[in-house]
Amino acid sequence: MVHGCIRKVSKRLVSRRRQKGEACTAADFMLRQDAGRFMLGTYLSDRKIPWKLMRQLGIAVAGNTPTASFLTKIGKIQSAGCRLCRIARGARGESTDGLAAETHGHINSAGCEGMPTTITAAHHFIWRHLYDSMHAAQRPKSKLNFVTLEKESNTSMLWRREVFLRICSKEELAEKAQDIEMTIPVKKSQEARYNFDDPGSFFEIRFSGRLPDGVAINEICGSYTF
Repeated sequence: MVHGCIRKVSKRLVSRRRQKGEACTAADFMLRQDAGRFMLGTYLSDRKIPWKLMRQLGIAVAGNTPTASFLTKIGKIQSAGCRLCRIARGARGESTDGLAAETHGHINSAGCEGMPTTITAAHHFIWRHLYDSMHAAQRPKSKLNFVTLEKESNTSMLWRREVFLRICSKEELAEKAQDIEMTIPVKKSQEARYNFDDPGSFFEIRFSGRLPDGVAINEICGSYTF
């Protein structure tokens, strides 16, 4: 029954938005066979899930979350621009022109400038859970060595270990990584350090301080996976 209701709502949403020439990626996903609709239906059918959470999810799926996009659509406010991004830019003294539309998907994504702390925390939680689950499901004969189970280590700390030095030296790693680092924009918070150091040293230091979410060493071929 729940699956059927989700399908009907999704079809109406797709039809309505396509008539207006609007994107409907979420609804398309919900209509995909044995994918979004099935997972959502299973979740909403679970009697252990509190009604409050089920209601919040139902509102989000129906596109009725009180975001700026929805409130603009029903004539309650004038701009669909993300209010969280506006506050974040204002705090940094930056222009608030060209704000992304405030949708349920946007404020729950890494694209929202007002949610970096929350998004980063969620990202780390998911990766830690995935990393620990992979380790728990490891077969006895597996040669993968999960080296950051207790805590994360930055690149500089990892390359103090013998197992990493057997792969390549720290200098060789920095040389290979520099071409990639140079393509990554310098953040506003890093500009002072970038202007003080020479570019080569800045990119090397920035790479050395990066925290991989999880690292595993393949002891057979001597490679590592982040």
